Amino acid sequence: MPKKSLKEKNRETSKTKSSKKGLRLPWKKRGFGKGDIAGRVFEGERGFSDPFGYKKEDAYLFVGQKKVVSVFDVLIQYGSNSPAPIGWLLQLIPKEEISSGRVIFVQRQKGMEKEKEMSVIEKDIETNIVTMDSSGDGRSAKQRAQNASRIQDMALSGQLSGEGDTIIDSDIRLVIKAKTAQKVEETIVALKKNYKHHDVKGIVLVRRTGIQLKEMNNLFSEVTADAWHASDMNSVAAGRLFLPSSGFSDPQGTYVGTDVSALLSNNPAIIDFKGINNAIIFMGGVSAFGSIGGKEGGGLFLNGGSAVAHVISEANYLSGKRIHHIMLSEFGYRAPDSLHFDMSKEAINPLEVFGTPETVSRDATANFNKATTMMLLLGNTVNEQRYAELEVELKSVLINWFISTANNSGMYTRDPEHEPNRAKRILATANHTNYPTPFDFLPALQTNVARRAKEGERARGLADYLYTSMKTTFSEYPNIFHKTTTLPDVFRATDRNIYYDMSKLLDSKNVAGAVFLNVLAYVTNRALEGEQIVIHGLDHIDIPVKHLLAYKERMDKKKIGLITVFERSENAVNPSTFSSFTDRMSRQDAVVLGGITEKELQYINESWRQPLPNQIAQYLLQGNNGLLYFYRKKDRMGALINTHLIL
Repeated sequence: MPKKSLKEKNRETSKTKSSKKGLRLPWKKRGFGKGDIAGRVFEGERGFSDPFGYKKEDAYLFVGQKKVVSVFDVLIQYGSNSPAPIGWLLQLIPKEEISSGRVIFVQRQKGMEKEKEMSVIEKDIETNIVTMDSSGDGRSAKQRAQNASRIQDMALSGQLSGEGDTIIDSDIRLVIKAKTAQKVEETIVALKKNYKHHDVKGIVLVRRTGIQLKEMNNLFSEVTADAWHASDMNSVAAGRLFLPSSGFSDPQGTYVGTDVSALLSNNPAIIDFKGINNAIIFMGGVSAFGSIGGKEGGGLFLNGGSAVAHVISEANYLSGKRIHHIMLSEFGYRAPDSLHFDMSKEAINPLEVFGTPETVSRDATANFNKATTMMLLLGNTVNEQRYAELEVELKSVLINWFISTANNSGMYTRDPEHEPNRAKRILATANHTNYPTPFDFLPALQTNVARRAKEGERARGLADYLYTSMKTTFSEYPNIFHKTTTLPDVFRATDRNIYYDMSKLLDSKNVAGAVFLNVLAYVTNRALEGEQIVIHGLDHIDIPVKHLLAYKERMDKKKIGLITVFERSENAVNPSTFSSFTDRMSRQDAVVLGGITEKELQYINESWRQPLPNQIAQYLLQGNNGLLYFYRKKDRMGALINTHLIL
């Protein structure tokens, strides 16, 4: 290889020096003058930190010209703060003022995934206890003591899980803001000195190098769940919070008010109700605060549970699903794209069977039961035994009439499996005026009196009472028993919120109950798979829950969601007595609670399969208007919220 000339060597040296001048020196060795800024080309997210830009290999974010940000992961060494009183994490907040920069701590918590939690509780805890217990002999006294502490913690966790407690993943981030990178480093040094001076042990700060921007963007949405971070039982985790809020702050969702547990005043509660198909709203006599169209003004809603139900069901409406609102309580608001039926003026023929040829046998049986119940609810039955006798008699006559006499030649069969064409004649068609009403059924009841007279005086008396009471009942309620169906057969694509309003019928609980049963039968057949039914004020009527179970079964088979609103307190119709219809609270996608009594707290805890947190229970026992507890099952998130619902 030929030797290089002096001129060539000087040229290479000059090139190397030129390259070194372009190297990026550590921030503490550089100036931050305008000349430096103008000469740099930054890569990455310029919009976030303009005019500096963001460089991934740097340990800082430069925001504007006078702010530098650095993010740290705060780890707590195992055993360094054990045992410690509830709230010990407050020690992270420095007790002395730090002038070089701002120190912000953010603690994030999220319920552990259910499958993972079951694995931890049923397998990991017991396995680790056995492993540590059997490996302690060869270790030092310090290691044995540490293992003993771990075993004690895990045993307690296992005990708490058996009492219904759940596991919470949590982590802590430290955000330092200062005027320069040097000031950031000075703040870190000052913070560590503060910990040392006040004997705060076990705090490890890990700089989130290379992912500063991502950390800032996800500061309130992601939780690191791994072996280096904390997992606690819910009762412990909830007691040591020092964040502005442990409640709802979903990236996309609905504003429902402010978080009562927040350290910051007016901290907003944002809840994403997407995927909430089944929910129970128990207002307990209190109402919700809100406004229509915006946050300005507002007041307490009459029957505020309906307002809560509208806010929750709106997520399904926005995702393209139709909502059927069965209005038993008075509530004037109507959601967009709505169709309203005043059921004091409209009619659904109780005898009309809404169903499909594939399920005609089941549909017909359910309708026989429903029609019989409606007639007897509005009749003058006095006791349980009398009711049972009349029910058997009335249903028998009704079925025989449908098979042999209805519409002159009969509309059904005793053998629907082998006579499907005859069986499907009982199904409703678009020609509602051609379908017989209960008034058309009266002659059959009169004929039954003569037939039963041959069987003795008691049989004749029962049949005669049935005919007389039904004749009177049908005459008293012609809109229910002597009108053909007036509701449309087809809903338009824009009819997305259907209202069946029975609030004007509430002067009589029996009338409202009978019409509700009729509407529920109609709606559960009309609703398509994946749609949602909202029952507003179920506790405004008095109807045995057993009459509703066939329609709950139909909803489950069609995967129709159900949101049930109970407005009143200390009512015989409540989430406990109607759990066979609404399902247990532990199976709901969401639960909203208002005022409660001690007795109601007991059945709420039983239905929920876990105790309501004591702090929450104490608030709800006071029964304050506007204050509601929201709980979402999918992430076990709950928060006490000072409501401001926006309709």
